[in-house]
Amino acid sequence: MEVVEVADEAGLDEFLRLGRETHGGRAVPVLERTVRAWHRGTTPHPHPVTLLLARTGAHPVGRAIVHRDDRLDARLGSRALVFGALEARDAAVLDALLDDIERRALAAGATEVFGPAQLLPNQSGGVITAGFEERGFLDAAWNPEWVPEVLEARGMERWYEGDTWVVDVVDEDGPSVAELDAAGIRIDEVTRAGLGRGLRALLPLLNDSFAQLPYFTPFTAAELHAQFSGFWLLHEPGLFLIARDEEDVPLAFVLAVLDAAPMLQASGGRFGPRERWRLLAHRRELRSDAVLVIQGARPEAQGKGIVTLLSRRLHANLADIGCRRLRSTPVGRQNPGSARQFSRFGGRPLHATAYYRKSLTR
Repeated sequence: MEVVEVADEAGLDEFLRLGRETHGGRAVPVLERTVRAWHRGTTPHPHPVTLLLARTGAHPVGRAIVHRDDRLDARLGSRALVFGALEARDAAVLDALLDDIERRALAAGATEVFGPAQLLPNQSGGVITAGFEERGFLDAAWNPEWVPEVLEARGMERWYEGDTWVVDVVDEDGPSVAELDAAGIRIDEVTRAGLGRGLRALLPLLNDSFAQLPYFTPFTAAELHAQFSGFWLLHEPGLFLIARDEEDVPLAFVLAVLDAAPMLQASGGRFGPRERWRLLAHRRELRSDAVLVIQGARPEAQGKGIVTLLSRRLHANLADIGCRRLRSTPVGRQNPGSARQFSRFGGRPLHATAYYRKSLTR
């Protein structure tokens, strides 16, 4: 078995095909356009992204990306080589990929390897360590149970453990005007026409809300734009909510989208004209499941029940469009306040998640 860098379109096609064919369709592939942007170097990420292929003879059997970021190094207090987009046919392939990644890290002067992340932990990534029987969904990981076993056998340690969640949508009225007045807020429901304005308001709000989390590196405007490119296709009225105070200052937010995982699994991560047409043509079916991509509040607004008010409005709006289930991307166990937004609605943890770190010595 050898591990090589993707150097041409043929190698890129192999890299993409592994994302479509590995693990029997339980994982949601990384968007094809995202992978192509990594290969072309057209992402807003400040450092190059290297695509790797593991081959047995002429047959591709695994893949990964490696990159680094000064901002994440500052958060971790080290010089890390970050790996991500892992796909491996079996444990031996994953070991070969990780051998190569560790060699690259040492050659680059890194003091640890960290991952998986695509490209940073504030964007997407992690390994699931329990809940393997549950499928993956949009912006959330899925992997076989032998993946954490291989990582831990190599001396990698879990870091920032968390859980994804699932909750049945609660069909009841949202917060009353009196409750909103008592909290000193109004709720801005971002429309499809207002998405640009909503995302501009989200950028400083998101960065302030998550600044205290140990993995979080602030989004730039270009990174946020790339993260939500095509977002309007999965948007429904009432799923992107911003709480504003009496002076119209944004204090908190929740952002959910329709779960397009089945479509992306069927297309292998392609999101071209055919997939967009299918999304629009089968809109009613897609409305049965949604994903809470992110929620948060500025530090001065935390602990005041504002996110709870937003969550109640979100559930009311989801019920209005016929949505039955809401899944959430990972919530760190160091952040119990966010987890309570699911448990108070009768939700349960779906997958246990973690990132992995390993210190390197020369």
